[in-house]
Amino acid sequence: MNGVLTPTPTHRKRWTREDCAFLERSGLLTGKWELLDGEIVVKMPQNYPHANAVSFLLAYCLSLVGPARVRTQATMEIHEADQSLNRPEPDVVILREPVRRIPLASDVLLVAEVSDSTQADDFGHKAMLYARAGIPEYWVLDVARELLVIFRQPEDREYTQRIEHHVSDSATPLFTDQAVLVSTLLP
Repeated sequence: MNGVLTPTPTHRKRWTREDCAFLERSGLLTGKWELLDGEIVVKMPQNYPHANAVSFLLAYCLSLVGPARVRTQATMEIHEADQSLNRPEPDVVILREPVRRIPLASDVLLVAEVSDSTQADDFGHKAMLYARAGIPEYWVLDVARELLVIFRQPEDREYTQRIEHHVSDSATPLFTDQAVLVSTLLP
């Protein structure tokens, strides 16, 4: 130590969706953001690998079910107990049927995140949120490690099945037999 005291925070504010809505209406919260466990996570502009991976993943999902059943980077509802402190915006969502509102967890077949600098959230808190919401399948496309990690069989706050698909592997969602080569999803 150099003798300099660093202040330690004694109080942290956990934000709610209601707080964030007020901040947005007031013009104090702008741009892209997510609310995860009461923390406002400002989304940085996408880098080239992330943007391309989202495009490739989106194209694959659109080929499976068409545009009426796919959402990209849009809010979805999660388990009621988690809603007040969380507002995730997954990179891609595949719906059971088209809906004209914010999708509920019961509307969702698959949620996918592209992960290049957000691995801690994608493999941690978001996996817990999606499992607790009962989302049957959660995909994390890990750009840095060139992996597609598929989570299945949600039970309470975790998925009981985790499958890693490497760059030369194929993967198939639960609801179809149309496989995708992992390398075609990577930039």
